[in-house]
Amino acid sequence: MIGDDPYADGVLYDLEYADVTEDVAFYVQRAGEAEGPVVELGCGTGRLTIPVARAGIRITGVEASPAMLARLRAKLEREEPAVRDRVAVHAGSWETFRPAAPADVVLWPFNALHHSRDEAALRDMLSRVRSYLRPSGRVVLDAYLPDPELYGRDPDRRYEPRTFVDPLTGDLLESWEQGWWDEDAHVHHVLYVYRSGGAERRTHLQLRMFEIDVLRSVIEDAGWRIVMEASDFGGAPVGPGALKWVGMLVPRPP
Repeated sequence: MIGDDPYADGVLYDLEYADVTEDVAFYVQRAGEAEGPVVELGCGTGRLTIPVARAGIRITGVEASPAMLARLRAKLEREEPAVRDRVAVHAGSWETFRPAAPADVVLWPFNALHHSRDEAALRDMLSRVRSYLRPSGRVVLDAYLPDPELYGRDPDRRYEPRTFVDPLTGDLLESWEQGWWDEDAHVHHVLYVYRSGGAERRTHLQLRMFEIDVLRSVIEDAGWRIVMEASDFGGAPVGPGALKWVGMLVPRPP
């Protein structure tokens, strides 16, 4: 993996994704349907965790990045005590996590499955999640689907130019994206660049992509049954050319 850890700066992360809200109501609703504990894998800075807690739902967030957790805790300090009390945090990887009690719902949101390096790693993670759940529990997750047009972009060209105000310094940050496709590894690289004055910061996402038939096959091989799938958070069907996959899984009976 190349450097530029995308989770090393919680402030930049929140700036970059401040306008990504289309999934929040969906995940809050799914969490609200739980009849027991709710777990969020990769809770980050609380983009979903805090709205779930504000809705009156207790949630355990799992996060390996100290920077993300520091940002989450700082944001929780500004919440009402009742909201703070509904959030528990596991500081560590998904692999080391063991819930205090079996969960009724596990949320694996915001395309997090693309951190699986290959099909075997994704299968292993999905198998592991079964151990977090009650027998009647379910997993709710989403993913990108391959986008050949996006992968055909010129890797040397700047895309999506934006300007932010750094909330810590008040300085203007110029931002843009660059990206490239690694066909052999089936990885989409996305480089986010932030420039203020003469200083430049970068974050580098490396997203392992899965074709829809491969994704479905891995899910089944890991012992799950898909009980809901859509191409967006409003429930649109998955059809040819879909670029998004949203799913709900339940354990397949032995």
